[in-house]
Amino acid sequence: MTRLPRRLVGALSAVALTIPAAVALDTAAAAPVRPGDDAVVIAVIDSGFSPYHRDFLASQMPQARTPSKADDLPLDKAPHTWLKGFPRPSAFADYGALRLSLTADPKAEMPALRDKDEDAWTDISRSTPDELSYRWVPGTKAIGVMSFGGSGTPVFGTGGPEHGHGTSSVSVGSIHGSCPECLLVFLQASAGAEYEAALSWAMSQPWIDAVSNSYGISTGVLVRDRVYNGSDVELMKAATERGQTVFFSAGNGVTNDFITPNGTLLSSQEGPDWIVTVGATDPEDVDYSGSGKPADVASIGSLYPSSYGATTTSGEGTFGGTSNATPVIAGTYGRALWLARQAMSGPSRTQAGGVVASGGKVACGTARTACELGDGKLTRTELQTRLFEGATPTKGGFAGRRTIPASVLGLVPVPAPVGGAPVPFVTTPAVADTRLASEGYGTYRGKLDGAAAWKAEFDSRLWDVLRGVRPAPERPAGESDWFRVDSSCRQHIWGAWAGGAYLDDARTPLPAPDPVAWPTRTVIQTACPALVAPPKTS
Repeated sequence: MTRLPRRLVGALSAVALTIPAAVALDTAAAAPVRPGDDAVVIAVIDSGFSPYHRDFLASQMPQARTPSKADDLPLDKAPHTWLKGFPRPSAFADYGALRLSLTADPKAEMPALRDKDEDAWTDISRSTPDELSYRWVPGTKAIGVMSFGGSGTPVFGTGGPEHGHGTSSVSVGSIHGSCPECLLVFLQASAGAEYEAALSWAMSQPWIDAVSNSYGISTGVLVRDRVYNGSDVELMKAATERGQTVFFSAGNGVTNDFITPNGTLLSSQEGPDWIVTVGATDPEDVDYSGSGKPADVASIGSLYPSSYGATTTSGEGTFGGTSNATPVIAGTYGRALWLARQAMSGPSRTQAGGVVASGGKVACGTARTACELGDGKLTRTELQTRLFEGATPTKGGFAGRRTIPASVLGLVPVPAPVGGAPVPFVTTPAVADTRLASEGYGTYRGKLDGAAAWKAEFDSRLWDVLRGVRPAPERPAGESDWFRVDSSCRQHIWGAWAGGAYLDDARTPLPAPDPVAWPTRTVIQTACPALVAPPKTS
């Protein structure tokens, strides 16, 4: 039975924190028919996070900081009452508000606030696929928090520098997020079965627009081999074809230090053609392009501004790895979707048959008179294409400065040293397809260089192109060949898909192998026929 929310003693504290002027954002002129018709929801699956931080306060969202009230969201109300597509409360065994002691004090210690709200936190039950416990946090953008497992307090975690706080802050955080306008559903997990349960639930929810996953399950214990077959790949494909986008981190290498790459092709989480796999690049653009190979797109892998590690409600820190890059990319996608829904008149929020936004037609700019918004309908494929082709290729890449295993360039697990014998290595040649394997189409720097640079990158590379104000950025030679080969291999291992870069030999023929100019692409192309999905993981 559905249980009514527990009412706590005391009133919700007024929240009046401010965002620096440099972070103030422009919102689109078109207003939705009713609050929430343009809402974009990102689910983050991770360890734990703190909704007390100002990154997540409703008052700090860009919509709440404009003179107009037309786009404000009713975040003091239960989501089923206003969010299109949200299930009825009867879909949950336990559904209610998590009323917390939010505060305007920037020096307030979040663990102390958690202790003050002990009764509320301990009232959250762990969820299973058959018994779902759902909370929403009034006064915040966390319209959903669920715990499928983890350590410490459900959802909140141990109170230390939680990994999930970092991923949430750089994706949807109002201060640090690449989509400060987006809403959060946080799903806590810490082990394989928990991650899969959380992911399967999220993928079955058409009101969740994107899912960010900064983890990868391996078969080994000591290495991150990315050889895994425990995901519901058919559910993933169905969710993608419906219109949801699932983002997965490519990984930081077998040793988690960007030295020895791990492959993603043999992972049911990162490998299927319908998943967006995200790499990480060096902020100085001279050293590495993430060690998960191949990747579709990338963001920054170190020194990224976030609220990771914060103990106070205004605390800041830095975040890194593909754990950072993935939610930054998910938020970048989400913000473009939010702006598209804002630009279309009427109740534009939708997710069906691949369409992710619909409404009145938008007048395209003269640079692209046939822009994606011009027909009043935006598909996930169209938005993903603009996301990918707006990414900027780095100059450094691996550039021969890192070493990788000689065996098929990380396509198979690296053998463990035997008797102290070293694993054979070769130096990566500084060629184009080394970069393509590592960062895909390229990198979004997000908020690394500040709010102004972030907005300029987003507008010029993605949003202005999507609405036809700017031409699409020129793409490097050979890029389309690379992704047809990559798509072909993924489909060979995980199943055919009509939405990939490779369709069939007649429509999208593969390039001829070229081991000199395109060694990594050639290795994938020649080795893939012998690769099969790993044994099914129970």
